[in-house]
Amino acid sequence: MTHMIYVVPSLKAKEKLQSEGKAWAESQGFTYVLRHQRTIQDLMDEYGEDFLVYSSRGPQIDRPEGSHFFSLNMAELRIQNLRKGQPDHLLEALLGEKAQSASDSDAAARRQTQNDDIVAGSQQLVERKLQLGRTPYGVGAPMRGARANSVDGPNGTGEGFAGRTLQSAALTAPLHRGASRTAAAQPPITILDCTCGFGADAAVASFGLPAGSRIDALEVSPLLEAVTSWGFSHFVHKKDDVTAALRRISLRCGDYRDYLLSDEGPVYDVLYFDPMFQRPVEASCQFQPVRAIMEHGGLTRELIERALQKARRRVVIKERDFRQLCRDFPEVTLYGGKYSRIGYAVLECDSWKK
Repeated sequence: MTHMIYVVPSLKAKEKLQSEGKAWAESQGFTYVLRHQRTIQDLMDEYGEDFLVYSSRGPQIDRPEGSHFFSLNMAELRIQNLRKGQPDHLLEALLGEKAQSASDSDAAARRQTQNDDIVAGSQQLVERKLQLGRTPYGVGAPMRGARANSVDGPNGTGEGFAGRTLQSAALTAPLHRGASRTAAAQPPITILDCTCGFGADAAVASFGLPAGSRIDALEVSPLLEAVTSWGFSHFVHKKDDVTAALRRISLRCGDYRDYLLSDEGPVYDVLYFDPMFQRPVEASCQFQPVRAIMEHGGLTRELIERALQKARRRVVIKERDFRQLCRDFPEVTLYGGKYSRIGYAVLECDSWKK
């Protein structure tokens, strides 16, 4: 059943903005109506929940509790952290591997520098003593310890300290378009964000995953899908690579349960779920305008099992409390910060099918 959505201009919208709103509404198959100075309550009395207000910030959901329009919200800070080389737990979960943080990487680099200094000092000492006709272990004795490993490794593989030097170099190498350190050496993957909501997680994923990755998304609320979709296709960030990341996301209105229960549809490497968004408990004002239109259905064990059949590699679930999930799926791997209120559960398809 088609959901009829009405678009009205903001109260003080000039002619140019009204024309822009009308063009956008028509492009989406929505019905554009004039405001005629009507209040939000007047509009709700006439259209119920089925209207959007088009303003200079794009389409927005206006309610007595407040307004919701597209914004990167916490994704902005997470993207800034990615630029600094810090890991993002969502990206780690999507890729199925944990990354070193920038601080860990810097510490490793410092340790490697110290090791290199020790090696260089040892080499100078050996050369000096060879000039005197002896080694630290006697004339002509085979070398042992750090210097020997730096040349041949513990098993003669040539991967002693030299191997760790290469690893440190890889962690500090420049990455493509803001990709995370987690994604540095990974091939591209395809992801379906089954509960897109405000679009913050999809934006971070698109920005930080390996080049060539594809992010598709579903949102069951037609109004919320309209606002987030506008942001992906129209929002312009001050950084071009963030704008490009938004443009790479493909969002459509749909229920992930329909996708999971169908026998058709694209197959993705990863299916991502944020059930928290479907039943938010946050007191944050950003949720207030959309509470009435949000989907509150839960992610059941049967749906998770179906997701594991549909995905190629893994299923990722964002949650606060994993006790029930761990009981249902003992093989789950949990990702997240030590002091974070939320985390990510990762179920690998191969291990589950075994």
